[in-house]
Amino acid sequence: MNHKTAQAALEFLTTYAWAFLILSVTVGALYYFGIFDFSKYLPQECTFTSQFPCIDFTLRETDSIIRFRLLNNVGENIKVESLTVTNDAADPLSCTLDTPLPLDWDDSEEEDFEFTGCTGGVFMGGERIEAKITLTYYSPLTNPGDEPRHNLKGKIIGLIG
Repeated sequence: MNHKTAQAALEFLTTYAWAFLILSVTVGALYYFGIFDFSKYLPQECTFTSQFPCIDFTLRETDSIIRFRLLNNVGENIKVESLTVTNDAADPLSCTLDTPLPLDWDDSEEEDFEFTGCTGGVFMGGERIEAKITLTYYSPLTNPGDEPRHNLKGKIIGLIG
């Protein structure tokens, strides 16, 4: 009599084991084919400080460019001294700035910045990238000849088209 209850319990557990195995294989297959990759559904964004709101941006693989437009909302004319882009990839993003520097940037004016020849940093079509941008500027009206430098950090998160 004891033998039959043990057999029933074993069959019960085996049925659940098969169900668990099938569920595990199904979830693994869905993960493998990218069904659970929710990053492609996240919004694209361009984030800078309130002094330099981002108006628009483009990430394009065909000509390897990162282009963005910022507004000078500092309240005075400034001079942009340097502009760099990178990311946290194992092989960091490397681009060449096409905008000539130093750049005189008037108050309340929009300015386009373009990086070309972008390589590394997983810069491939269809991939999502986070480009970290550092802009160094100063005001020519503040202590001429010994102007304090300001470092602005922003980022562009988007899908490369």
